[in-house]
Amino acid sequence: MNPTYHHLKDTKKEEGQKELLERNLEAHRSRRWVTNSIYAMSLLVVVLCFYFHVPKAAIITLILFLICATSEILYRALDKKIELRLKRIKQEKRKIIFKGNKS
Repeated sequence: MNPTYHHLKDTKKEEGQKELLERNLEAHRSRRWVTNSIYAMSLLVVVLCFYFHVPKAAIITLILFLICATSEILYRALDKKIELRLKRIKQEKRKIIFKGNKS
């Protein structure tokens, strides 16, 4: 096998990874409604707990707040992880193009 074949094969693989990551990022961002629904349900539960004078309403509120905060942190961390991987692939592609132009 010649080096050109390997270079083309690697390029196709990197482009496939880039497209896959872009689709994953779009899909991840389109699922924002899941976290928003968690927040809405939590707020509804908290309001109902205080309205019906549930004895442990403060504890329930705190637990739901922690669940919401944790889900937000996880959502943002995953979003950032996908963005960084996508950025790294784009930078590697630029390096390859730059090396090709130098030669």
